[in-house]
Amino acid sequence: MRKTPLTLALPATAAVAFLFLPLLGILARTPWSTLPARLTSHEATEALGLSLLVSAWALGLSLLLGVPLAWLLARVDFPGKSLVRSLVMLPMVLPPTVAGVALLQGYGRRGVLGPALESLGITLPFSTAGAVVASSFVAMPFLVISLEGALAGLHPRYEETATSLGAAPLRVFRTITLPMVAPGLVAGAALTWARALGEFGATITFAGNLPGETQTLPLQVYLLLQDDPEGATAVSLLLLLIATAVLLALRGHWLQTRTAGRGRGGRGPARGVKHDLRQASGQLERRTGAVNHAAPEGSGHPGPAPTPHPLRTTVTGATTTTLTAEPGTTIAVVGPNGAGKTTLLRALLGLTDRATTTTLTLGDKDVAASPPHQRHISWVPQDTALFPHLTAVANTAYGLRSQGVPRKEAHHQAHHWLTRLDVGDLAHRKPGSLSGGQAQRVALARALAARPRLLLLDEPLAALDQSTRSAVRHTLRTHLADFPGVCLIVTHDPVEAVSLADHVLVLEDGETVQYATPAELTRHPRSPWVARMLGRNAWPGKSTAEGTLLLDDGASLVTADARRAGAPHETAAGPHRSAANPHEYEAAAGLAVVGPEAVSLHTAPPTAGSPRNVWQGTIREITAHGGRLRVLVSGEPDVVAEITPAAAAELKLSEGTPVWVSVKATEITFVPL
Repeated sequence: MRKTPLTLALPATAAVAFLFLPLLGILARTPWSTLPARLTSHEATEALGLSLLVSAWALGLSLLLGVPLAWLLARVDFPGKSLVRSLVMLPMVLPPTVAGVALLQGYGRRGVLGPALESLGITLPFSTAGAVVASSFVAMPFLVISLEGALAGLHPRYEETATSLGAAPLRVFRTITLPMVAPGLVAGAALTWARALGEFGATITFAGNLPGETQTLPLQVYLLLQDDPEGATAVSLLLLLIATAVLLALRGHWLQTRTAGRGRGGRGPARGVKHDLRQASGQLERRTGAVNHAAPEGSGHPGPAPTPHPLRTTVTGATTTTLTAEPGTTIAVVGPNGAGKTTLLRALLGLTDRATTTTLTLGDKDVAASPPHQRHISWVPQDTALFPHLTAVANTAYGLRSQGVPRKEAHHQAHHWLTRLDVGDLAHRKPGSLSGGQAQRVALARALAARPRLLLLDEPLAALDQSTRSAVRHTLRTHLADFPGVCLIVTHDPVEAVSLADHVLVLEDGETVQYATPAELTRHPRSPWVARMLGRNAWPGKSTAEGTLLLDDGASLVTADARRAGAPHETAAGPHRSAANPHEYEAAAGLAVVGPEAVSLHTAPPTAGSPRNVWQGTIREITAHGGRLRVLVSGEPDVVAEITPAAAAELKLSEGTPVWVSVKATEITFVPL
């Protein structure tokens, strides 16, 4: 345990004593012998009943107006937001009598709104309704600030995921937002009620001190102090006990909310890989039999056969691309950080202003102008965003329930999907008790059960360990084979891109660099980033008439595949001739691509085989890669070589060792850009 500094402990102790001593004084001066009689007197019970009535109505009014205001402050950016927040907090710091004067000038008979209210037969000053207004005015900020903090701690991905499953905004607020911020809401409501119960200054100024109408317990204490100090102490003790009980019940929740809005679905640490995760290796063939996504097997209501949904879309803005894909196509979206991958998904979902879908046709319907909950696009975020307050089966049924399917039928179909993904026995568990792999399967079941026309998976395997990733990858391959729409998978893993996708979309700086099959992408990467993602060396440069490549960093390579002056290079318009000399061909800009296994390392200048590309370098890093070693060599150019551990031991390689690098001309592939 850390030792508390004395310079901090002494002032802290003095602060506690300073705050506690007056409260102790109430306990010491309470007339215990006459306490029951004083608290059960007609005046005390009447004031207590009125206090409870006024505080209850004030709480109701605060909830009615404060909850939407807190949501607006937490979720919407608008001009003057800081000013609005300051105005909301102002009653918390105003002197109570000033708050009463402000209420008189606003809602009094001669106030700004008073004459209009009086014409409707509503008179607020010196009435019970006026006491409610005064209490609400000073107490509502406690609810707004507490709930705004809870909403700010709730990541919007939960609400966005619910929207993608077909839930309208009001349903999302009712079924997802409010349950997940319940601790903050309860804390704010309790503080609001306690503050309204103890309100004095604004009430006596605006509503007066009329017995039976506006004389609440705090006002009675004020009167008793003049004629009966012991009675005032007795009533003060009652208010003190009520306030203490409220704070003890909250147990500090007004300071912070639960962490349900953060992390993977609000779960604690994953419990490891369960025995139900099956290992898979290699790529499975796609099944040709389509599965009925409209109703589960054996449901008694087979429903129509799944309708194929081809995709045609054009996205503009921060991310620009055009995609056309047939039903059953899986597209891997790859690119460096900041390339626009997530922006693309959010544009398709209709959840961002940075990019827009000018056209988005799913099947025979263009939904580009439709709100997000009407697009029929299911989204699985990277961390699954399972709703932590719902069980696995309720999570899976959420999309169906949002689309109007009766609860019994929705849960029946949800059980079907959970069973198909081998997590049927976990149907009644909440996300906090699921492992990472199990949560991913439940999230996939939830997305598929919603009967989407387009499925978006944002790095679905990124948070999983290697063995779990293999099992979930197998699950994805199996079930995406039956999906009647198009699936987009954002990934940084080349294994996922090659093994799961029919096509790969490469984005860089928000632009489409390449859209090709995995085989074509592997053979002819169109950017250095793509080549490196696939584990290959790639150096940008230009070919020369002598059959060499001049790299952008100043080095040169000889390749048998270079575009020479005597061999035309292909462009989008076909072979390109030099405008200056039509009998010659211009040099081509492109990439020199070579696999790391084709790079040889030597401790002396190589002589055997007479390689045509030899340069010196220094080993910067050695890492294990499966059963081989990957060696990063700094030189001109930098290069990655892949060798066996035995070869590394024989050459006595280590970081900082000078080496010679050789690459055969026939091993270099030139990819024109």
